[in-house]
Amino acid sequence: MSLPDVFVIGAPKAGTTSIANWLDDRDDVCVSTPKEPYYWAADYPRLRRHYGFDTRKAYEGLYDSVAAAQAVRRVDGSTVYLYSKVAVRDIIAAVPDASFVVALRDPVDLLVSYHRTQLVALNEDEPDFERAWERSLAGKLPATDPLDPKLVDYPLVGRLGAAVESLLDIVSRERVHVITFEQLAQRPNDVWTALTGFLELPRQPVPDFAVNNRSNKMYRSPALRRLTHRPPGWLDTPVRKLRQFSRTSDSSVVANVKRRMWRQESRPQISEELRTRLRDYYRDDTEALGGLLSLDLSEWHRPRSDIA
Repeated sequence: MSLPDVFVIGAPKAGTTSIANWLDDRDDVCVSTPKEPYYWAADYPRLRRHYGFDTRKAYEGLYDSVAAAQAVRRVDGSTVYLYSKVAVRDIIAAVPDASFVVALRDPVDLLVSYHRTQLVALNEDEPDFERAWERSLAGKLPATDPLDPKLVDYPLVGRLGAAVESLLDIVSRERVHVITFEQLAQRPNDVWTALTGFLELPRQPVPDFAVNNRSNKMYRSPALRRLTHRPPGWLDTPVRKLRQFSRTSDSSVVANVKRRMWRQESRPQISEELRTRLRDYYRDDTEALGGLLSLDLSEWHRPRSDIA
């Protein structure tokens, strides 16, 4: 049996891709390709099936290599596990000594950036974040085909205090390592030292601390994107296999083709009035999170100029 023992479980748009890539640069760590297989999120069944790792055999295949066998640590970076009702419980049942890394970010910045990713994933069809937020508050879904309604439940995704509290109800605090987005951006060396210490890895080699997965891209062709991510029923199986191949391939040709499918787009921004409303909405949850982790999260209440 080959399973990961480190889970970088979220939050989304809080630096988990950068963290996973920094770890993946090491010879003694194996990060799955793709970073987010979603296997343990059984309560997101369509999401798991869409990306092709909904069986134990397919999932274990991600770690069935010489490099994975020789690695000191094997990593799964699926951010949806932070919100899943079953993922952490089932991980602990299968991997009792699992370690969890949680990246946290001001929920306002997180949501604005996350909304862009849901547009890209075709789970969302409303390009204006404020309208999407108000719709979600009213308990309504977009007029598209989200792989799971919870993916576009923006109030849920922003409740980091509630999500972390649920995590710590299952996992002891010493097995959970917390990194804030501010620490990641401002003090990456310190973050790296603490992370490698938590994972009992040598600090060397030190990564270049590149920032990954910014919210500044959009697909070039809506028709092609829909074909590859929401194909008609008769094409679902072959397209799903092709999608899985493209996510796991290390071919430079595949990577170049995928790059050409995207265009650069300015980062999303919101008004200070909307920011204030969102900040007030999450104030109690944020204060609970700070108390739970003994963290000073006052920086989350300061103005932001843009969203990464």
